Amino acid sequence: MGVALIVPAFWAAVVYLAAPWWGAEASRWDRRVAAVLTVAIGGGLALALGKASTWGVLLVGILAVVAVVDRRHRIIPNRLVVAAGLWAIGERIAAHHWLNATILAVAIFLFYFMVHVVTHGGLGMGDVKFATMLAFALGYPAGLVSMVAGIWGAGIYAVFLLVARRRGRADAMALGPFLAFGGLIGLLDLLH
Repeated sequence: MGVALIVPAFWAAVVYLAAPWWGAEASRWDRRVAAVLTVAIGGGLALALGKASTWGVLLVGILAVVAVVDRRHRIIPNRLVVAAGLWAIGERIAAHHWLNATILAVAIFLFYFMVHVVTHGGLGMGDVKFATMLAFALGYPAGLVSMVAGIWGAGIYAVFLLVARRRGRADAMALGPFLAFGGLIGLLDLLH
């Protein structure tokens, strides 16, 4: 069991030390939260699967950083989109399933881009690009599961904020943490 936690601990350290590369200012607290999320969720994956998935834990680290940065700054920097894109290419090479993943990624891009246009930028292009890379990375059906879980998570949270009167209908909300949550659900589907 302890050996399975070495990989998540290693990636948590990488996430913490790579903060200057994140593309947005990261406080010590941000770095700690992203590292703790990486080791906790990556360790949970390792324990659930009975082995450490280095490749899966790497995506967990990317998702943790996206969640932390977008929550604080309301932006998903292109550097994180590129990191997700590189992970996606590696996953597609390993899985040998390009067509379904590409079709899903194009469909997700068109959907999110349409929302971006209709809301006059209410949904940022970082969200559009990251959702596209995540859909491509996870492929079909895990990428679709990921997007649905993220949208449902964001919707439930938005309703909670409205009912609790913490935010109004015109207030902005970061989508990145919910895309990251959906990405974890999709990763579980992919690795299962």
